[in-house]
Amino acid sequence: MLRFADTLRIEVSDARGERRPESCEPAEGAASGYGLPLVAALAAKWGVVERNGVGKTVWAECLWP
Repeated sequence: MLRFADTLRIEVSDARGERRPESCEPAEGAASGYGLPLVAALAAKWGVVERNGVGKTVWAECLWP
């Protein structure tokens, strides 16, 4: 977690790089699939950085009052 003057940045890394995360509506009653739609709803901006074929990092920036 990094905090700047007006922004809080959160990063989550994963060693698996074969699949890029995608935000989509979870199926009704699904037990998973809510993470990225929640991030997209709460964050000012977010994205994915691929790490040289050895995983990925999903990051989100939220405005800090």
